[in-house]
Amino acid sequence: MGGGHPVWAAAGVIALVVVVVAGVFILRLRHLAGRVGSFECALRRPGRGRWASGIATFGNESVEWMRLVSLSVRPRYRFERAGLELGEVHHRGADGRIVDVECGYRGERFDLAMMEDSHSAFVAWLESAPPTQPALL
Repeated sequence: MGGGHPVWAAAGVIALVVVVVAGVFILRLRHLAGRVGSFECALRRPGRGRWASGIATFGNESVEWMRLVSLSVRPRYRFERAGLELGEVHHRGADGRIVDVECGYRGERFDLAMMEDSHSAFVAWLESAPPTQPALL
């Protein structure tokens, strides 16, 4: 009579969901990578051996970090320029163009890994804070 087998109908629905989720993921990734000031940046929290791949974006007064494999449109971490400290740099990779940077933010420690050029831009951004003046009474 009419209709297909329920297994084929379920498989079709699952395939459609997978295609839609993959499409949303790709659009999100293109949007993040296309933003001005975006760069590839992995993050490792203290005590964890694994790096989480992500994309960081410079803003006026903060840098935002978003997990690469995610559907979220909100940043996972936001580091205000005033509270961010960059520490020791370690070069790795065959040509040494990837750098691991020890960082601190408001008493928390973590590591960031990025291309050497991105690190140079990161340092320049951090040092380019507008001058501040003490408040007048």
